[in-house]
Amino acid sequence: MTKQIWLNLPVTDVAASRKFFRAIGFRESPRHAGNPHLAGFLIGEHDFVMMLFPQTEFQNFTQLPVTDTGKSSEVLINVDAENPAAVDAMRDRVAAAGGNIYTPPTLVNGWMYLFCFADPDGHRWCVMHMDESAMPGK
Repeated sequence: MTKQIWLNLPVTDVAASRKFFRAIGFRESPRHAGNPHLAGFLIGEHDFVMMLFPQTEFQNFTQLPVTDTGKSSEVLINVDAENPAAVDAMRDRVAAAGGNIYTPPTLVNGWMYLFCFADPDGHRWCVMHMDESAMPGK
């Protein structure tokens, strides 16, 4: 039986990535705080764990080269927001922290309000609020 799922991401500079994710409001895991070799964050109300590892260490785990995020992507990480104002607030924090907003806040299909950004290592994220009452078929 599984207990928890963790998202592991390769980064080029653990300290810079730690600073970015703190700045956008992610909570640093007390378990990993201050560790210069990796960083851990807790995301959302259920404390989803995100771990940041130096690229070489990440490659040791996966036994594959790290994807060049400037040329391709392997995953799109979505974060659910409580309401459209929370989406806009996160957009402001990401912009202030130097994130690359590649999709500005927009309403998609009349029921998803979202924006998308790339973190300092090019990992792709979307922050969205879904109005389930406006979903097709509801």
